[in-house]
Amino acid sequence: MTFTADPAEGKRVFDLDRAHVFHSWSAQGPLNPFTPAAAEGCYVWDYDGNRYLDFSSQLVNVNIGHQHPKVVKAIQEQAAILSTIAPQHANVKRGEAAKLIADLAPAGMNKVFFTNGGADAAENAIRMARIHTHKHKVLSFYRSYHGNTGSAIAATGDQRRWPNEYSTQHVHFFGPYLYRSVFWSKSAEEESTRALEHLEQVILLEGP
Repeated sequence: MTFTADPAEGKRVFDLDRAHVFHSWSAQGPLNPFTPAAAEGCYVWDYDGNRYLDFSSQLVNVNIGHQHPKVVKAIQEQAAILSTIAPQHANVKRGEAAKLIADLAPAGMNKVFFTNGGADAAENAIRMARIHTHKHKVLSFYRSYHGNTGSAIAATGDQRRWPNEYSTQHVHFFGPYLYRSVFWSKSAEEESTRALEHLEQVILLEGP
């Protein structure tokens, strides 16, 4: 892509951010956010013209690359027709997307519930599971992140949940992670076996 560096604009964007934007999961004072100016494919440019590989794929959600022509075209076309719609209405694009997902799902799973994001999806999944099973305990990994809303943050397996544990009956356990194993494993197979044994004990001790 053709991109013209503009350091002065980059400084303006940075200053606006630091003056008025409150960032999540960050101590605000020392924060020094990266300031992307443009992106294409797997690359991101800053306002000084430096190019970076986007190894994080933003929030692991740009799997087909930045500014994919088909995605850009679809957004432009839809915005010209109908830019937003309430969830209670039928909509051709939502219906088509749901069918594409249902076609890939196991037999009998024909409905798709669309949410606004990952935390919203986790919240609704927990509610549905509790209603369907009549059980209330939720098990999730330590070293996990599920979102910053009520049940999602309680299910999260790191310290960010500590001041936010208002949702009850969440239980955490260690999943397999050979790089920093808590099971003193020496192989992936051993790590998986010991993690499963640990999970079995947690389930037996926690009860229904």
